[in-house]
Amino acid sequence: METDRLLVGGGKHQSLYSWPAIRDEARAIWAICWKISIATFCQLSVLTISTAFLGHLGTNELAASALVISLVGGFRIIYWAFSVSISTLGGQAYGAKNFELVGVWLQIGLVVLTPVSAIIVFLHLNIRPFLLLMTQDEDLLALAVTFARYSAWSVWPNAAYEALRGYYKAQEIMTPTAVVDVASLFLALGVNYVCIYGIFGWPGFGFIGSPIANFIVSVAQPATLWCCAHLLQERSTKTWFGWSWHHCLNATRMGQFLSLTGTFFVYLALDEWVYNVCAIMAANMSNFNVAAYNILFTIWYLAYGVYIGFSTPIQVRVSHALGANDPAKAKQTSVVGFGLGGIAACLLSVVMFLFQDALLAVYTSDAALQATIRTALVPFCLAAFLSGLHITLSAMLEAMSLASMLVLTSCVGSWFVLLPTAYVLAFVADVGFPGLYWGSVVGESVKLVIMSVVLVWVYDWEAIAERISNEARSDHEHGV
Repeated sequence: METDRLLVGGGKHQSLYSWPAIRDEARAIWAICWKISIATFCQLSVLTISTAFLGHLGTNELAASALVISLVGGFRIIYWAFSVSISTLGGQAYGAKNFELVGVWLQIGLVVLTPVSAIIVFLHLNIRPFLLLMTQDEDLLALAVTFARYSAWSVWPNAAYEALRGYYKAQEIMTPTAVVDVASLFLALGVNYVCIYGIFGWPGFGFIGSPIANFIVSVAQPATLWCCAHLLQERSTKTWFGWSWHHCLNATRMGQFLSLTGTFFVYLALDEWVYNVCAIMAANMSNFNVAAYNILFTIWYLAYGVYIGFSTPIQVRVSHALGANDPAKAKQTSVVGFGLGGIAACLLSVVMFLFQDALLAVYTSDAALQATIRTALVPFCLAAFLSGLHITLSAMLEAMSLASMLVLTSCVGSWFVLLPTAYVLAFVADVGFPGLYWGSVVGESVKLVIMSVVLVWVYDWEAIAERISNEARSDHEHGV
């Protein structure tokens, strides 16, 4: 049987690649993109704000938070895995017009997230043995343990917020999320200043004021988003039929959700935790280098906010098209979205390099620390560009529920290529701190090549669309 790859061909679908069709799709992607970019940028800036405040408290405070973020910060990928599953499965159900199932996926996500959050809190409270792998400095350890314990308060609110974000993304409801995240940025600025430095003669909490401020923001976000999108604007009533234990504990749906989420988690863990291992390498160089690594990692997170702005509409719109059994539309969205995402990734990397002085001044006034960071800026910006391309392609595989291919790609690119290359360059070849990022360039390139090959020449988009459409509509007659 002839297969239908991503390669653009002629025939009945040729009109999808006419200039008017491409322009319309680009506009549709942009309508989602700018809202998601702003929302994600502001959401990630909450962490950046804390880093900036701590950087001005002192290098030890910044290094302590960096150690914790490099460990427990990696647990955020669990929330992201749930959010990606909710938006993927919800988007497929939405495309298949099985609207009740969209709300059921959110309920299943929240049910599973609760015990998972309890485990993460336990790990926050017992983090010292893991920190000992990174440093033997007792003063630094004491600060890091304290930071982790107060950060535990934010675990479940952050998880609930990511689940809600995935639910609204599945329906292309982006404005409430953007509004909440922009407001959260200003809230974070205010509460970080007050909690750390105090106000009206009150001295504040000092170092622990940072995680306390993050907790305040983490509670405000899901509460405000639900009120804004569901209660006030009634934006999601089309897919919300009320809480149903019968539906959200359905064994078939629960199994489907856990399987996809588990695989997404493995993929994100492989893709994310390799950089946590790189942080350990930086820590083994010196406390100075781990502080530099934390600043660059934070800047990369801001860049990720832009990348996710382009990958999200690709994932959502491809999910809708596949759920509606329209592979031609899914491919068109993928092609146009990749072009836009590639341009954005290139421009962002150039801007980060050209305006490095202003960018670094936000995070530290230490001239020696800035000089250390500058030695790695060229490979860092190049790796960030390649990462943006790979994130855009991964959105297509996410929309197809092909998490296993994402796992394979990340396993090879991150752990078999990136990590060994970074180690050899940094320690064996004596390149030092920049070697960590040259390793990233090589690893990200490998991931990009693998994803491109399977999407263009391997997968049968028509067969995938038929499978997804059948799964999303399978229980439609019964309301779920």
